[in-house]
Amino acid sequence: MTDSSPTAQLEANKQLVRRIPEEIFAEGDLDLLDELYAEDAVERNAMGTHQGRPAIRESYNSFLTAFPDVSQTVENIVAEGDLVAVRITSRGTHTGELGGIEPTGTEIEVQQMFFARIEDGVIAERWFLPDNLSLLQQLGVIDFPPT
Repeated sequence: MTDSSPTAQLEANKQLVRRIPEEIFAEGDLDLLDELYAEDAVERNAMGTHQGRPAIRESYNSFLTAFPDVSQTVENIVAEGDLVAVRITSRGTHTGELGGIEPTGTEIEVQQMFFARIEDGVIAERWFLPDNLSLLQQLGVIDFPPT
């Protein structure tokens, strides 16, 4: 018999969402998208809105191409209702092109946050909020504060 209490559902939602940093990105296993995301899921991030698993896969693949050694540590995770909020630290080496930025070989460490909405046991929507200012500064693309 499975526990269907609200607390058990919140824990299940957190475990589902943790699989993004801990399995998809840690292992580069994009096939897990089919298990974790609804077929018509929406992913919103700094590069735009991506509708459906194929578009989300392409978005994830471009990040993994730029940072193939990426690791993500879950720092905080909170769930309420159908939403899960996560703060992660991402670390990796920029060895592939990222949004027109040629590889720099730079090791980065950035804070990122996202919210995921769970529907019928899968991710229906995700809002990904990276610290792109810090990322671009670490890659040497911008000076901040400007000099």
